[in-house]
Amino acid sequence: MGIPTRARVVIIGGGVHGASLLWHLAEEGWTDTVLVEKAELTSGSTWHAAGQITRSVADYTTASFHHYAIELYEKLEQLTGQAVSLHQPGGIRVAYTDEEVDALKTHLGVGNYIGYPIELVGPDRLAELNPYYDYTDVIAGIWTEGEGHVDPSGVTMAFANGARAAGADISRRNRVIEVNSLAEDSSSDDEWEVVTEQGTIRCEHVVDAAGCYASQVAELSGFKVPQANVLHHYLVTEELPELAAAPEWEMPVMRDNRVAGYIRQEQTSGLIGIYEHRGAEEIWADGVPWEAENPLFPADYDKIAPWLAEAFHRVPIMDVGIKRVVHGAITHTTDGHMLLGPAPGVRNYWLNTGSSIGLAWGPGAGRELARWMVHGSTELSLRGYDPRRFGWTTTDYIAAKSREDYEWMFRVHPPGEERLANRPVRTSGLYERTKAKRAMFGQAYGWEQPKWFVPEGQPLEDAHGWRRPGWYPAVREECRVVRENVGVLDLSAFSKYEVTGPDAHAFLDRVTTGRVPSKEGRIALNYVLTEQGRIETEVTITKLADESYYVISGPMGEARDFDWFVHHIDPAEQVEITNRTTEQGVIVVAGPKSRELLQRCTDTDVSNENFKFLSAQEIVVGGTNVRALRVGFTGALGWELHLGIDEMGAVYDELFANGSDLGIADFGSHALNSLRMEKAYLTRFELTHDIGPAQAGVEFFVKRDKGSFIGSDRLDDPPSGNPWKLVYLDVDADDADCIGGEGVFCDGAAVGLTTSGGFGFTVEKSLAFAYIEEAHAAVGTALDVMILGQLRGATVLDGPAFDPTNEQLKV
Repeated sequence: MGIPTRARVVIIGGGVHGASLLWHLAEEGWTDTVLVEKAELTSGSTWHAAGQITRSVADYTTASFHHYAIELYEKLEQLTGQAVSLHQPGGIRVAYTDEEVDALKTHLGVGNYIGYPIELVGPDRLAELNPYYDYTDVIAGIWTEGEGHVDPSGVTMAFANGARAAGADISRRNRVIEVNSLAEDSSSDDEWEVVTEQGTIRCEHVVDAAGCYASQVAELSGFKVPQANVLHHYLVTEELPELAAAPEWEMPVMRDNRVAGYIRQEQTSGLIGIYEHRGAEEIWADGVPWEAENPLFPADYDKIAPWLAEAFHRVPIMDVGIKRVVHGAITHTTDGHMLLGPAPGVRNYWLNTGSSIGLAWGPGAGRELARWMVHGSTELSLRGYDPRRFGWTTTDYIAAKSREDYEWMFRVHPPGEERLANRPVRTSGLYERTKAKRAMFGQAYGWEQPKWFVPEGQPLEDAHGWRRPGWYPAVREECRVVRENVGVLDLSAFSKYEVTGPDAHAFLDRVTTGRVPSKEGRIALNYVLTEQGRIETEVTITKLADESYYVISGPMGEARDFDWFVHHIDPAEQVEITNRTTEQGVIVVAGPKSRELLQRCTDTDVSNENFKFLSAQEIVVGGTNVRALRVGFTGALGWELHLGIDEMGAVYDELFANGSDLGIADFGSHALNSLRMEKAYLTRFELTHDIGPAQAGVEFFVKRDKGSFIGSDRLDDPPSGNPWKLVYLDVDADDADCIGGEGVFCDGAAVGLTTSGGFGFTVEKSLAFAYIEEAHAAVGTALDVMILGQLRGATVLDGPAFDPTNEQLKV
């Protein structure tokens, strides 16, 4: 029997991710589906995976994936009839330094909220849990019950068998040779044509789940996938008599940064996996040979020798002969998260690849992507997985950062730490100037963004960590400058679009929740919802002229928001959307003396009477044409100056030349975060596509009386995922503040998680946002927040900690 000629979905790739999605689509009711695999199921990187599943991570979405994987694997054999060989001896992560202990403590809040057993324990308890491990120098560890490992092939076959039983098709030994968009065909409704060796399938949706081949598959449709294939070793020892003599006991899965990997039991042998801290090797940079099947490479003991020796030191009973070495390729992305969601620039083409730990991520990824495809929304935020977060990358950058990601798999990742391989990629016209003024940079959608400025007399080096790092005194001063004088910030990373055409106003009115400015020069903050009434993005809209608008969104949404707008233009609408992000730079001028400074640099009257809050004008600053928007994210009087990237330097110099007596100074994103936390301004961490406007507390910007807009008919639907409500907290913290992901508790019970936080230097408060169960969200409610394993008192606030009436903004 041949392959079908039509299907709703074609999945390319028969590893764990493709098979999981096929099964989960069936669970959601879509069985008119075909999975196409060029060889046999699992013949790519799945078959040689070590199969570990951990729960202990600090990111909520990732932890939810892992937890779901374990829960599903516990019943998958019963559901499908296929054995998966699930072992659950538990897992231990050890720590040798205080910094490593702090890293482990960040896992506790997420674990407590999700509800799996996790605890921080000392060396004595660790020795009880695994007496064969040498805990010399270990000061603590995380013990997580229920972790373990599965048989990768068994899991994949279980998903495949279950999907086939529900009616899905699987075509093996059948390579895809073309994937053609039919969008130009007016009758196609954005369909695709998948040409295989055994025939052609016309479908509504294509999913690239091709693992190591994913980029080559994407190239069939004209784009690349931002991942690289990196070689990884694991080794299986000869039989260990100690383990053979204890058949009722299984060694916990050990994870150790000094080993740079994991150690576990494999039947009665030992298994050691190494993620070397240096010398990671990319393979198949020019493409994987199509004829490759179950590919492995010769062992390279020299490359892994230091960490392998440490593994034998830590588990002396494993210092025996090696009977098998697996040296195969694993996909990595530049930031450690897989690529899950819509491919950039096209419709109905989805990515499900770039997964470095497929057995742990495969079930959750399949479930959420199936929900997204079938229902249009997910129950977890996939912002950190969305493939469109990489619209700016280069081939060299992807290769360098993916190798770096591999090398950092078993290292501590303190918040704010910058990994500098293959940077910079995007720079504004102020990069060299701010670098010369001792800026420390972070990366925002590829842009080098000043985080803070190192004062003269301090070592020119960054500071970071979970506890209040060394940049606090400098950032306190940057905040003081903005609150008392005038500060200047490079915010060129903003996403910037022009929306033009006879139907521009009607289009924007239809796709946003609030009023679209009707008067030239007016600005409105607005929200874009999904068809399910969840938050897609936040934008500011400025009317430039008749049929012309300027739309700004956050840096991480550049490709995603552009796609969303373009894909929602009705065929009958005369609208053009142009991405101006890389052409236009942004200089923020903020503070009570910003008007005096700007007036010195322009002939335009910038008084409050002539240049009101939430208005825009074209002005000339120091001989340069500038689009000045009277808005700001600091909560202070100020303007955003939008101008050509190459013209930024001249305007910046003009500002500083005229502002020395006003106390002008640079400030960075650390200060901006402190200032926005004081004003209770939301960011992408609070505004995610699994949350509705009522949950986020932005109902004011939803104008139900304006008529129909996208998502308006779903505003009163119950939450699609967690029944959360956003709260703003005053936290009783001393040496560490919330950064996001901390557990929130009420009377000892976990009720939510923080999204972001920081110290408000003006108000002298540690502040945080959190999504919690609505029953505990009333103003004044006393809660606790777990910061680095310690519960800290917190109170729900009723409004901004600084200037709640916005007097500073509107003067």
